[in-house]
Formats: sequence, C-alpha cells, structure tokens
Amino acid sequence: MKAKRSALNVYLCTLLTAATLTLSACTSSSVKKIESVNAFGPLNLTAQEYRQAFEDASSDESFKALILYTRSQIVENKLDQASASISQLYASAATPVQKDEAAMVDAMLLSKKNQFDEAQQKLSAINYKALPKQDISYFLVLNSNVNSNLYNKTHDPKYQITAFKSESALERYVTRDSDKRKVLLKSVDLLKQLDDQTLSAAYTNVKNDTDKGFYEYAIIDKSSNTQLKDQMMETFAKKYPNHPLMLLSAPEKAEPVAQQEVSDVTPKGGKAVAVDPQALFSIQDGDQIAVLLPLSGRFASAVGEPAKLGILTALKDRGSKAKVTFYDTNKTNISQIVATVSANGTKLVIGPILKPEVNAMNAAGIKIPSITLNSPEGNRPVNQWYFDLGPNYEGAIAASKIYADGYKSPVVIGLSSDKASQRSVNSFMNTFGKVNNNAVVCNYSNPANVGSEIAKCPFGSADSAYVSASVIDAVQIKAAIPSNIAVYLTDKSYMGVNNSSQELALKGAILGDMPWVLTDSSLKESFMKSMPKANSQVQRIFAASYDAVNFAFNIKQLASNQNDVLHGLSGDISLGRDGLIESTPMWVELGSVR
Repeated sequence: MKAKRSALNVYLCTLLTAATLTLSACTSSSVKKIESVNAFGPLNLTAQEYRQAFEDASSDESFKALILYTRSQIVENKLDQASASISQLYASAATPVQKDEAAMVDAMLLSKKNQFDEAQQKLSAINYKALPKQDISYFLVLNSNVNSNLYNKTHDPKYQITAFKSESALERYVTRDSDKRKVLLKSVDLLKQLDDQTLSAAYTNVKNDTDKGFYEYAIIDKSSNTQLKDQMMETFAKKYPNHPLMLLSAPEKAEPVAQQEVSDVTPKGGKAVAVDPQALFSIQDGDQIAVLLPLSGRFASAVGEPAKLGILTALKDRGSKAKVTFYDTNKTNISQIVATVSANGTKLVIGPILKPEVNAMNAAGIKIPSITLNSPEGNRPVNQWYFDLGPNYEGAIAASKIYADGYKSPVVIGLSSDKASQRSVNSFMNTFGKVNNNAVVCNYSNPANVGSEIAKCPFGSADSAYVSASVIDAVQIKAAIPSNIAVYLTDKSYMGVNNSSQELALKGAILGDMPWVLTDSSLKESFMKSMPKANSQVQRIFAASYDAVNFAFNIKQLASNQNDVLHGLSGDISLGRDGLIESTPMWVELGSVR
C-alpha cells in the first residue's frame, strides 16, 4: 500500500455487485486526469482507457500519454499495436530525453519478446542519468532484468555484473527502508550467482569502495561456515561502517505501510469505504494476538504450519512487537479457546482456516475482531473479516477478467464429478450472467477422454474459454481448444512452479493467481528452503496468512479511501462487502518472461 484501485477492480465491482460474492467500493477512473501521473509510474488503467487518455490529452501531455498507452499495450500482450505506437513515439520525440524514453519503451517490448540482446543494445545507448527521477528507477529495473536474463542465457558474467550495478544503483532512488532492503538483497543475490573465481577477480579489479563492499559481502555471504561468516561480517562492519549494506543488519523499523513495489503512486481524492464503523479496529505493536490453527494432526503440515510461518514472517518483516499466542485447534476445543482469548486481553484473532472451525468460533459468540482464512457460513460478527481462497471466488474473478478483456462469448469448462470445479463453473456463470447471457458450460466427465470430450464443445461461436481443471487435464484441454480462442485459467490449473514443463505446455493461456505464487523473490526462496515440499496450495496459505497481518495493521487506512489497495502477496487487497477481503490476482501469459 498505497496504490490506486486498478481498472480490473472496477470491472469486478461492476460484475459482482448483484452476485452472491459482491465486491464493494466500485469506482470509476477518469481517463482524462493523467496530468499528475508519471510516464513510467504504475499502470492503473486498461489499454483502452489509456488510448482514450492519449486521444484527449493536451499537446503538453500527449507524449507522456502515448508512453502510458504503449506500456499498457505491452502489458496486455498487444505487441503488434505496441510496435506501431513505439514508431509513433520515436516520430514524436522532440528532445534527447524523449528519444531516450521512446528507446526505453522499445526495450521493454523487445524484452517482452525475449529479444534481450536487442533490448540491451537499446538500453546501453541511453543516457539514463539525464532522465527524470522516476524514469531512472524504471530504467534501472529494466536494465537489471534484461542483463540478468542475458546472463542466464549466455553465462557471460559481464551481463550479471551490469545487472548488479543497475540494481545497486536503484538503492539511491528509493526512500523507504523496506524498499532499500529489497534492492540491497537482490543486488547481493545477483552477485552470489557468479562463481567464486569471477567474484574474486571482480573484487580485485573494482575501484570504488561501494562496489568493492558489495563484492566482499557477496563472497562472505556465500560461505557455508556459519561461524566464519559471522566473524567476517563483523570485520566487514568495521571496514565499511557507512556502506549501504549495513542497513541489512540494522533493526527493522515498523513502517505504516507494507509495500511490494519499489515505487508507487499514493491515491488521492478517494471517498471513505461504505462500511459499518463497528467492523473497523485498531492494532498496536505490543497488543496481544491469538492465532487459531491446526498445529497437530493431519492438517498440520499442509495448513497449520505454513499459516503459522506466514504470520510470524509478516510480523518480523514489520518489525512488530505484537505478542502472539498460537492455539492448536486440533487439541483444544474452539469454544474453550474463545473463552480464553475473551478473558486474557487479546485484541485480535487470526484464523481459523478450516471452515467447520470458523463456524464453531462464530457459534461460540466471539466478540474480538477476527480475520479468518476461510469464508464463514451463516451469521458472522460485524468485526470479522475473511479471505476466500475457495472455488467460488476463483470463478467470479475469472468471469470479471474475461469481461474486462472485452470477451462476450466464453465457454466454461469443468469436470462434472469435481465439486470444487463445479462450484467455480457455477460462480463464473452466475457472475458473467449479470452482464451477458452468452456464456455456455461444457463439462467433461472422464479425464482419460478429456480431449475427445472437449472437442465437442461449441467453440464455433466462442471467443474465449475458462478452464477449471487440474493442471494435467488443463494441458489436454488447452491442446483441444482452437488457437483463435483465448484461454483463461485460475489457480486450480497451476502447480506453483515457474517455467515448468506444464507451463510450457500451457503456453499462451492467461493465468490468474497470487503474485506470490507467480513470481520469484528472496522471501519465496527462503520459504521454499523452510518447506521444500510445499505445493502451490501451501504457498497460497502462507501468502494469505502473511497478508492477514498487514491487513490488520492497515484496515483503517484502507477504509478511509475507497481507491486504496494494499499490495499483498495474495494480490491487491481492499475492503469488500460483508467482511470479504478482496484480493485481485495477478494475471500473466504462461510461457512469457516474468
């Protein structure tokens, strides 16, 4: 947080207002008001809306509006259109800065096409230090990514060193300590991918002390001898007392906002969310938090432990001094836990995650504010909020995305014997039916014959398809769908392993899932080391639990501005109706670089 509610959130609101799962705080985006937006800031509108903004822009704003329009075309995979827009950018560029900005967007398109050599050539010719500040941040991120990909392709260390230099330079252009830490950690991680001989040679040859410190730190951090590493880090601190990397060993300060991006735009002018004041609560560092999870028994490893780790990690990342007590719902009756936390000064309950336990907690008359990791059934307390990780929400989100992308006649495919798949299919149909009755269901009954069954679906009149199936079935279904049909998947069809063989087989399909699952990060790498057998569902539970903590500390800020979202591991989070924590997923084209 903070960021403007995206155009997809607006479509979600439009579609779901009358549906069973309703999303609140529907807002409209004025495509004409781009004056305060940086050309290389976050994209908050669709390509169609940016096109309208460009057409309505004044002569002073036209070039910036065209950059935003072109970038949105690239993000939405409208690459031929983007290429034409880039030609227009070059033709319109009147100053050296504008020419470099056009080249940056050109490099972005080349990178999207996996043409990293050509992208690197474009970027190497740019005088980035003459650019506006936010342009510089964008350039450094893009240049780091392009060169890192070239290193992965060629194993030539010069590209990785260039990637490191761009990433480490970014530290000077971000202001929040949390963002600086991320940049510093990534800089070190880039260097640690180099072999020891290359690192040592680079350390010997580098002239400035800042870069020398980075190389030395990376060499130390690669050591497998913990005792030796600690000693060397002490020596490093004395040798480089003012080095940027010293921030990594400094105590983390609690910051009012959890942020997943290097830079962001603070939304302005949003009205307060229409929510019952009694639904809001305040949590302070030092408050008592109770967490209800199955920490023993058959659900412990797949549910309880990842949720516990997510909560502890989020509190650590915030530098929070909250006092947390974990209650094992497999050993202690829910009503007994409710009686205990109601009497011991607990200010917030996180959990449970299993639906029967959520219902049992509500039946026990919980009065304390709570954030559950499953949707409640029946009556719930007004101050209870919940994440919905189930198939109903998944189907509704897919319907919203397909409608937002302009498709009018989707085929909805599910396994008739799979209850979860059918719930997703039904939710899709209910949601899409609020605006259009052209969606049709085409179920299959036998996974062994899925290809021949799907071939009978009415694709002749369809422009898109939503598939609610396992990844194994989805691969066969995708192969049976005509190539002119846009294919959409949600988390049921994704195993949580980027660039896997399954992803290759599903190349071209549009997948919606938690950003945490779809992208790699140092946090995810650390999690997978802690839980190496974690599947995608375990990863999602960790992400939602992590986000529950940051949601609790930011609920009042979210309530004060209906345009506001919290950038979470599970998606862009905002306040929904009836206690729903809206979490808009990340959408990616499988098989493309991310």
